[in-house]
Amino acid sequence: MRRFRAGTFEREQMPRALRKFSPAASLVRVEQVDLDALKAAGKRVVLLDVDNTLLPWREHDFPQPVLDWIAHGKSLGLEFCILSNTRHPKRLKRLSDELGVPFIRAKYKPSRQMYDMALEKYGVKPEQAVMVGDQLLTDVLGANRAGIDAFWIRPVASREFVGTMVISRNVERVLGHMLHDYFQPSEESVVATKPGFFEHSVIRQFLKFCLVGGMSTVIDLGLHYVLMFKVTAGDTTLAHVVGEWFWNLTHSAPYLTEKDLIDSAYAPLKVPVVLLAILNSYYWNRRWTFRVDKAHGHGEMISKFFVVALIGMVLNVVVGTTINRLLHIDAEARWAGASLIATAVVVFWNFTGQKLWTFRKASK
Repeated sequence: MRRFRAGTFEREQMPRALRKFSPAASLVRVEQVDLDALKAAGKRVVLLDVDNTLLPWREHDFPQPVLDWIAHGKSLGLEFCILSNTRHPKRLKRLSDELGVPFIRAKYKPSRQMYDMALEKYGVKPEQAVMVGDQLLTDVLGANRAGIDAFWIRPVASREFVGTMVISRNVERVLGHMLHDYFQPSEESVVATKPGFFEHSVIRQFLKFCLVGGMSTVIDLGLHYVLMFKVTAGDTTLAHVVGEWFWNLTHSAPYLTEKDLIDSAYAPLKVPVVLLAILNSYYWNRRWTFRVDKAHGHGEMISKFFVVALIGMVLNVVVGTTINRLLHIDAEARWAGASLIATAVVVFWNFTGQKLWTFRKASK
C-alpha cells in the first residue's frame, strides 16, 4: 500500500473473511498507542513485535521515544511481552534484557500458539490483551485468530527480510486496499508517499471483482468438474447419462464415441453450476465490490445483474463448448482448456456490464 494512514477500521461492516486481517486501528509510530486509554479500557497485557515495530530490522538500539513509551506503560501497571518470529534468538534475548520485557518464541505467527501462551502466562482473557505489530499477515492475523485486538504500525524502516518484502508486503498491499473501504482516518493521519495506481477506485473495484469472480469460478469449475468426471449414476458416470439424454434430444442419429457423450454433457451440466456461481457473485459484488446501500432495492438490481450474468453465461457456454469440440486431446485436459479460455473471455464482459449498468447508480 503506497499510503499508510492513522485511523480505525469498521470491522463490523466487513465480510467475515476480510475481518481476520483487519486491525482495530493503524498508527504511524508505536508510541502513538494510547496506553492510558488501554488501561482505562481494562487491558492488562501489551504484546509486541520487535523488528520494524519497535526498532529497524537487525538493529540493536531502541529509539528513546519507544523506551519512554514502555516505561510509561509499566508505570500504569501494564505488562509487556515480546512475540517474535526471529531466527536469531541471541539478539532477541539481548533486546528483551534491554527493555526488561520477557519474550516468547514458539510456532511462527500467524499461528495462535504464542498468543495463547502469553494469555496463559499472564492469566488474562483475550479481551484483556492487545497486539502491536507492523505486519497484517503475521501480527494482526495471529492476534485476530486468538481473539485479541491488534494495532497495525507503519514499519519504521524499509529494510527487512527478503521474504517479508517480496511476499508479505505485496499481499499486504492488496489487503490494505481492501481494508481501505472500511477505514476512518484520524486527525493524525499522514501520507507516506504519493498516491499510486491502486488508489483509483475503478482499479480497486476491478481487483475486488476479480477476487469475487475467482471465488465464483472455483464454485463453477469445481462443481462442473465433479459432475462431469466424479459423480456416478449406477454403473456409469453422470456425464454419460446426461450426455446420452442430451444427444438423443438434439440428434436423430446414435452417438458414435465416448467423446460425443462428454461433449453433449458439457452444456447441460454447466448451466446449473453457473447459475449458482451467479448468485454467489451477486451477493458479494453488491455487498463488497460496489458496496450498495441497503436503500437500493434488490428487485431491479438483481434483474440487471442476471441479465448481464446470463449473457456472460451464454458466452461462457458457447465459447467453452466450441473450444471443447475443437480440441482433440485428453478429456480432462480438453475440459480445462475450454473452461479457462471461456472464463477469461467472460470476466471483462461481466465487470463492464455490472459496473456501468447494474451498479451504476448505487456506485455513484
